[in-house]
Amino acid sequence: MKKGASRCVALVPLAPLALGSCLGVLCAVWGWGLHLGVFGALAALLFLVRRNWILAAGLGCLVLCWGIHRERLGTQAEGEAWFHANGRGEAEIEGVVVRLRNGAGFLPRGVLLVTKNKHNPKPLRGCLIAVDELPEDIIPGDYLGLKGRTFFPAVPRNPAEFDRGKWLRSHGLSGELRIQSHQALKGWRISLALRRMAWIFRMELRSRIVTGLEEGSAGTVLIRGLVLGERSEGGNYYGAFRKSGTMHIFAVSGLHVGLVGALAWALIRIIRVPRRWGLLAVLLIIWIYAFVTGLNPPAMRAAFMASVFLAGFFIKRKPSLANSLLASLPVVVLLDSYQLGQVGFQLSYVVVGMIILVAPLLTRLLQPFLDGDPFLPPRLYTPGQRGILTVRRYLGGLFVVSLSAWIGSMPLIWYHFGIITPASILASVILVPLVFVILSVAFAGSLLGVVWEPFQVGANQGNSFLAETTYHIAEKVASIPGSHFELEKAGGWSGDILIFDLWDGDAAIYVGAGEGVLIDGGAPDQFRRVVKPALERSGVAPLSIVLTHPEKGHAGGLVRALERYSPRRVLLPVRQANSPVFNQLLAASLEMGSELHFGEAGARYKLGDGAEIEILRVANEETGSRADDRCMVMRLHWRGWRILITGDAGFDTEQEILGSGIDPGCDLWVMGRHRSDHTGTIGFLQAADPRVIIAEEDRYPEAERVPERWAEAVEQSGIELWRQGETGAVTIKVSEQALELQSIRNPNKRRVLRK
Repeated sequence: MKKGASRCVALVPLAPLALGSCLGVLCAVWGWGLHLGVFGALAALLFLVRRNWILAAGLGCLVLCWGIHRERLGTQAEGEAWFHANGRGEAEIEGVVVRLRNGAGFLPRGVLLVTKNKHNPKPLRGCLIAVDELPEDIIPGDYLGLKGRTFFPAVPRNPAEFDRGKWLRSHGLSGELRIQSHQALKGWRISLALRRMAWIFRMELRSRIVTGLEEGSAGTVLIRGLVLGERSEGGNYYGAFRKSGTMHIFAVSGLHVGLVGALAWALIRIIRVPRRWGLLAVLLIIWIYAFVTGLNPPAMRAAFMASVFLAGFFIKRKPSLANSLLASLPVVVLLDSYQLGQVGFQLSYVVVGMIILVAPLLTRLLQPFLDGDPFLPPRLYTPGQRGILTVRRYLGGLFVVSLSAWIGSMPLIWYHFGIITPASILASVILVPLVFVILSVAFAGSLLGVVWEPFQVGANQGNSFLAETTYHIAEKVASIPGSHFELEKAGGWSGDILIFDLWDGDAAIYVGAGEGVLIDGGAPDQFRRVVKPALERSGVAPLSIVLTHPEKGHAGGLVRALERYSPRRVLLPVRQANSPVFNQLLAASLEMGSELHFGEAGARYKLGDGAEIEILRVANEETGSRADDRCMVMRLHWRGWRILITGDAGFDTEQEILGSGIDPGCDLWVMGRHRSDHTGTIGFLQAADPRVIIAEEDRYPEAERVPERWAEAVEQSGIELWRQGETGAVTIKVSEQALELQSIRNPNKRRVLRK
């Protein structure tokens, strides 16, 4: 066994360094204290005395990475504690921009390093924080004075909701600042000069590769994604790539760096540059590509790995891909120890490692296919036979690498994303060569376009066709039965009704009756982040939408739903309102040709599957500026059950209903909260007489909290109260015999109502 270990170390001498680096970070995460550092240092000294340099270096890496990551974790935790204590209060912070993203995508626009200026809160000094809505002219290295509201995301409360808090911690960020105003301070940070220059080059390349194309078009979005790894736009296109298992073609990492290196080597062979100088040129081109794509961690990992591998050829030693892989790991971890817990890092190393282990075995199995006729000498092959053999070997090599990568990536993709994609083996064989062509055309067009711009425009238009072709291929592959399997772990949900739990007092409800109905859609950002992913993950698309009242936090998401689902019917609470978002929704409904209805008290609207919405109250008069007073109160009748939906109605609306003599009786009451009035008066509560109330609740603003005295009164009256601050979103299964409620945040919380 001792000889086996020695042989293993001899074959991959850098394994102890890589293993020690990973274990050091993990020990810091597990909370191991100072005794680990002392023990590790003593063990390293012992191995040094015995002249076992490799194991000593491995233990040294363990201690070093443990100490560095422990310090980083402490700084992050101290900053996060400050964010929790500050809640969503206002703050003024000075810092330097260290990272940026293009556009206002799903993730934060940038990362700010809080300076140790005495004006900054002491716990935040030296912390990294996420910031949104930075101006377009900001670049890395700029010093900024920011004013805004602090925020740390709660745990996911809705199906398929992205765990933003977990993402922040995995990147070493202490919290988020939602900017209200900013001020550019004098000077910029010299230590970020390289990253600053890289961003400038990236923005230039970003513009050049789509010159002559319409901004926001499919070609523009896909080219920027394929060449630069940019995914801040075009979410409608990525579903096909996800289901076909080819999202990796949008990650500027090992695949792209390898393709760029292959392109560079092909050009160098054409112009007959000597081998040693050619290798240096390939390395230079690889690092230039990593540079112009913004020096992102995946590109830098791959560039460093390629550098170590190609250095073996340069010094005339047989290179080892395994040692190249392991040599990059300690460097990457030391520069950013948080990468070890990130999905991209794990996929990069596991996939390359699996290719190293599995590809030779698969190649041997496919050898009869890859070789020519064993009884015919190669020099006697005709040109056609040589061509066929070359194509067979090329396709066989692609298949071997694709299958090896799939074997390595599938467990991680299943765990993190809840999907299995057998079709990715075939799709990668088809799409990878296309990506190679797209990269080649993009770079050639950008270089030659400096001399003659029409060439740039023509190259980009051709590239647009190729990029859209990749999408259509991915779409076709994803539509093949058995191409992918979604798992419930990915955030799917089952039920007939889903009551979302949104923040800031906003709301959205999906009812699965008929062709699907979306009642309110939250704010635009909430629809994009929460509502749309949940509906898509369960494969539903509402073809009817209903608005309870003309307010942005309810109507804004419905505007996006109109664009996304093209619903056939739209039901609005009023004919006119001062709300710009409501007017936008009304205009978009008319333009799209949807069947438009305006609520009328006493009217009933059939939804299909025996369900219908009964309108109990509408308000056609504008009451000051309070949209909450214009709520359309409705009751859903389905399979013998009555579900009351009051939106953000308050005291005046409840009294109006009681005074009209309308019976608001129900089995279940779904209620929001009026921002400036009391909701859920005792008289209305007694008239409605629900068995369960699902009450919207948020910590901020204070008006969105459920009053404790009211909650006690509800419980004393024998009504069960589900506070969404505790339950998160709620799913409801509707049958003739029962209503089954289940909390998303706490799956063990269930309630069955029977007739």
